[in-house]
Amino acid sequence: MNSEEDEFRRIEREALRLWAAQTDDDDTQVYAKPWQGLSWEDMPEEYAGDSNFPSGARWAEARLKERNT
Repeated sequence: MNSEEDEFRRIEREALRLWAAQTDDDDTQVYAKPWQGLSWEDMPEEYAGDSNFPSGARWAEARLKERNT
């Protein structure tokens, strides 16, 4: 290699190092809320006598938990 190629490779390495330093953000943290399921207090009173409502609510809760955890 000649000195021009060496200089090009040096500049390329430095550019890649600087780019990586700009995109590497160690200060970024992912905050995730823990999953909270439904409770009996969450059930609307108008559905309290409907025997199908709790099973439908549990089904929906399970699908949402799969997607969000």
